[in-house]
Amino acid sequence: MSDIGNARKRQREDPSECPRRVSAASLSAIINPDPEPPKVISSPTFQQTEARPPSPVRLEANIFGTRPAEDIVRVVADFMYTHLKDRANIEIEGKLGRLVDKKTGVRISLPVLSETVLGDDKNLRFESNMTLSQHAVFNKILNQRVDETRRPEFRGSRVEYKHTKEIDHFYKVGGTRVRVTTDKESGEVLSVITKNRVADLNIYSPRTKLDIRITINEEQPMEKPDMEANKPILERHKDRLSYKQDLWSFDLTQVVSPEQEKGPINPYAIGPPKTSPAVTTHELELEVACPEVWLGERAKVAANKPNNFHEITHTFLGNLRALAKRAI
Repeated sequence: MSDIGNARKRQREDPSECPRRVSAASLSAIINPDPEPPKVISSPTFQQTEARPPSPVRLEANIFGTRPAEDIVRVVADFMYTHLKDRANIEIEGKLGRLVDKKTGVRISLPVLSETVLGDDKNLRFESNMTLSQHAVFNKILNQRVDETRRPEFRGSRVEYKHTKEIDHFYKVGGTRVRVTTDKESGEVLSVITKNRVADLNIYSPRTKLDIRITINEEQPMEKPDMEANKPILERHKDRLSYKQDLWSFDLTQVVSPEQEKGPINPYAIGPPKTSPAVTTHELELEVACPEVWLGERAKVAANKPNNFHEITHTFLGNLRALAKRAI
């Protein structure tokens, strides 16, 4: 494989930073990251009249003695298990945005009161863009977590911060859409890939301002196209703040797509060529920085061995839900 073909791997986190073994104990501490404190409701009818604390009540998980798995986590785990089979160069992302009706352009409203995984979504589209004010709030919250995890008394996994500026150029090469990513300042080529969609899973969240989409893609390394002979069909400038903790990279990105010419240039046309206006979007994605860990746990499930596949799924979804609940 050429140096360019290996660029994608260099762009990812150093494999040495990925945990070689993920224990259930270590995962259980981050299943519900940054939990909100429980709300205490006081009522005259149930006020405590004695100074001593009430005796603890022991309850069975249920009549069968086992606590059932949360249904939404099981659905996501089944989705991941099905679509991660026999995959390489995998990209796993969770995105925050809005599920919008294709006809009206308005966020959907379903007769449900809690998070719901959608099965039939052919009449919907997912808009990963959020408002500038929402973006700013997430920036503040994530910066706070960086500071909190750096305190001497903090005992969990630290959140590491990185700021990058990159440019994506997209080329059509032999019918294949090729993305060339370069460092905006140095011009160094960071990756050359073609991305193939594997599957999406949409989660409608009526109690929050933003919905969730989980995506699985394959990113195949490609040879760098002749950038002088081929004109890019699309260009994107990405200003990204990445917050990494454990297996996860929380990517807060402002994407600017400059003004683009529409279609091939007609040399006989009168006046300037038709163009599409510049567009700026604001996105928040949760990428699995070490997908090989998840793939390894899936292999253990298939081999009927002890594994942490469900725990990793629970933590991944828990991070997305925690972020959605903090959207203004």
